[in-house]
Amino acid sequence: MTSIKLEQHGRILSGFHEGHFVKLHDDSDVTGGYYIFLVNDLSEPTDGGDYWVEDFAALESFVESSQWVIEWLE
Repeated sequence: MTSIKLEQHGRILSGFHEGHFVKLHDDSDVTGGYYIFLVNDLSEPTDGGDYWVEDFAALESFVESSQWVIEWLE
């Protein structure tokens, strides 16, 4: 399983949405859960979307089921 890093962009090297960029956002103060934001380009996105999960365990499950290998960006 790929490591999970919150509030940091990463490029999806393989798995669902391969080639897109992802950011995992802790929204527990507002919604109680986590957002998964996806875009095809960081500077000029033309495609993307988001998902929401109810807790950290669901976030881990989402990432695992997506079969993601993520290269985290600095």
